[in-house]
Amino acid sequence: MTEFPTDERDVSQEVRQLALVDRIIGLEAEVANLSATYGLGKVARDQIALVKSSTTWRVGTLVLSPIVFVSKLFHRGGTR
Repeated sequence: MTEFPTDERDVSQEVRQLALVDRIIGLEAEVANLSATYGLGKVARDQIALVKSSTTWRVGTLVLSPIVFVSKLFHRGGTR
């Protein structure tokens, strides 16, 4: 059974303890949110690395490299 504090100091300590527990719960929720957010980023980075290591990606990069080069030449002197 829960005992209720009897004097003002006990009440103050109980309020402080509840505030700290609330803060801990909030921080745990924030950590879980950040973990979920950046955890998905790692999965996405791993998938991108897998695609970029594929033969199809490498051949496509090789075929398109002259077009990318020419495009960069034209855009380099334009707006800056």
